[in-house]
Amino acid sequence: MKAYYRLSELNETCGLSDADIQYLNTDTEVSFCLYCKSTYVLIGGWVKGKFSCFGQAKYAGLISMTQNQQVELFENSKIYVGSSTILQQNKMAHYSTVYPFTVEMPNTVIEKWLATPFDKIPFEYMPFYFYPQERTSMLKEFENMCKGIASSRDTSTPYEPPKPIKTELFHHSQSFTLDDACITSDELKKANSYFSRNIMSNLEDDEPKQLVNSTQKNSRPIDLLLQTMLKQYPDAQANQVWNKLGEDILNEPRLFDTDEIIDEIGNDILYWFDTRSELKQMKKKSFYNLIRELKKT
Repeated sequence: MKAYYRLSELNETCGLSDADIQYLNTDTEVSFCLYCKSTYVLIGGWVKGKFSCFGQAKYAGLISMTQNQQVELFENSKIYVGSSTILQQNKMAHYSTVYPFTVEMPNTVIEKWLATPFDKIPFEYMPFYFYPQERTSMLKEFENMCKGIASSRDTSTPYEPPKPIKTELFHHSQSFTLDDACITSDELKKANSYFSRNIMSNLEDDEPKQLVNSTQKNSRPIDLLLQTMLKQYPDAQANQVWNKLGEDILNEPRLFDTDEIIDEIGNDILYWFDTRSELKQMKKKSFYNLIRELKKT
């Protein structure tokens, strides 16, 4: 069983119609979530309504929705989200405790910058803001312009040039549609209790089978990249291919990964982008299994 399913998958995998999904939204306690494409976020928490920040990170994965956001998404097919909660902590990358802005604190977005090491953050599900915009206020720029025009026309007083406008931080929102809506496997199990039939019967936790299917389709960029490498190094062991990829992403330009689908390679996890530019992850064990399957094709 996968960690989550998009709504578009539920008809084929679970036999759920659009009406069934709407029923789960309006008449049950089942919660849906959103898939967020790769973006930078500020991780922190609220104290007395003010946001204190632990650090910044790059994230691609599931984020939560409030009940009101969920209702709005199903009614209007689109919502705007400025802050939420990260549901897949292990999909964060490039975490940094360095304050990235020139605007002093406290400001309109950040009350304090706590510079907390990642392993010291006390939350399993992490609150966040999408990366704010650092710019001058367009309203203040317009007011400044109007004052400048008025001052230039008033000949009774000396002309005063407009005062420089300070840079500020502004909240930034991202739009999400029903195509981004997902349900976790835990929530899907909860949904199963609302139907007389077993909607889980077709779901299998069979990773080797999924790997074979994916390699047969040749639909994933990671498969095509590895096949190209194996053609050049047919006798290479899986750990050698892993190491060659790690060396390749340091090259400019890259020799094998010319499309730059590999984002990062850690000690045990490889992060890569699929055809939708969504950040995926693959553990080293799964990578080794995939190499074995690709060698059979």
